[in-house]
Amino acid sequence: MAADTTPAEPRWAFVTGAAGGIGAAVCRRLAAQGMAVFLTDLDAAPLEDLAARLRDSGARAAWRVADVTDAAQVAAAVAEAERLGRIDALVNIAGGSGPTPVRAIEEMDEARWRAVLDLNLTSAFLCCRAVVPGMRARRYGRVVNLSSTVARGRRGPVTTQGARLAYAAAKAALLGFTAQLAKDEAPHGITVNAVMPALILAEQGSRIRARFDALPEEARAAMLRDLPMGRAGEAHEVAAVIGFLCSDAASYVSGVGLPIDGAFL
Repeated sequence: MAADTTPAEPRWAFVTGAAGGIGAAVCRRLAAQGMAVFLTDLDAAPLEDLAARLRDSGARAAWRVADVTDAAQVAAAVAEAERLGRIDALVNIAGGSGPTPVRAIEEMDEARWRAVLDLNLTSAFLCCRAVVPGMRARRYGRVVNLSSTVARGRRGPVTTQGARLAYAAAKAALLGFTAQLAKDEAPHGITVNAVMPALILAEQGSRIRARFDALPEEARAAMLRDLPMGRAGEAHEVAAVIGFLCSDAASYVSGVGLPIDGAFL
């Protein structure tokens, strides 16, 4: 673990899944908007590297390795972030569908089902439970959850998703969680929104890029043909929308599940 030890400033964003393509892009975007960024993920090396790059650009950044499916680790990470300053934004990027393609329901074992729901849904619940009370006390907060267009189902073979059925269930549940939390916290100056990306190809080396590149050429072409714009989205395009939802300009936007999909849905 490493952290920035310079004097605290008031506005921090707490970002989970910060080491991945979308997560890293979100951190860069929020830093460019003037926020300090607290990064969490499972791997120390990419967190340390990203935090150093953010500091080199003039931003404030701190990081901590944390498994956001574990309540104790979430509480410890949030407590550390709160010692640095007020958490004004929470962005729940952590998620995934697992590495093994599963299509038929009878092939889905209970352990895999629970792991995917925990990673995508329980992690957001735990982080919100830890962060929202402080936002409520200050009567200000921005929460953004990462859902997916897969929440509405996806036909055809399993491609870049692994346990697609569990992933769709988790991402759909995130929309309900977002809608209800938005209504619960609206009187307290807290907005809660979700974004629903379609296929997003981050930089080389990212998990989804690697899975996409490993597909046969015909499968890659078929996925792109299904997208009205004829191309996948990029991480910075998702980050731009999340940056807006975390800003003061989005003060009357709450309870939304916003597709970022080039007219796919």
